[in-house]
Amino acid sequence: MSLLKYSNTEEKAIHVNSDVYIDSFKKKILETLKNFDAKSEIQNDTIKFKRIVRITTHSGQNKIEAMKIVREGLIGIERVDSKKIRIFWEVKLDSLLFLSISIGLLIGAIAGFVGSMIIISMIIGLLFSAIIYFIGCSIVKSTIDDIVATSI
Repeated sequence: MSLLKYSNTEEKAIHVNSDVYIDSFKKKILETLKNFDAKSEIQNDTIKFKRIVRITTHSGQNKIEAMKIVREGLIGIERVDSKKIRIFWEVKLDSLLFLSISIGLLIGAIAGFVGSMIIISMIIGLLFSAIIYFIGCSIVKSTIDDIVATSI
């Protein structure tokens, strides 16, 4: 896993025709992504998805929309042989990185105003950024893994 994307691959043995399984998998993924409020498009055996952050007139809804960290990625499926397939997925983490750095800077600034040591406030900000990033990564990982698992 790099800093700006999460990717994973899974191989699965199948007992049916691989073309039928791939078509069924794509339909299930598209339905799951539709329920996930993501726009998706199929390119060969790869499904690209993107969640659009909507600005609404509801004051609380805008904050919830901006905090969605699973925004863009792809899910693909390919034949390894006649009885085995490979499913791969990748999610971009750039919005998570931006949110974690922003929150870390905010917490570091607050710590700087409360205390007089700028070094300590910088350390607190970096620590909170790292904690938020790794918590967000685990949320992204479990979310996208659940989407793929429900479609297998």
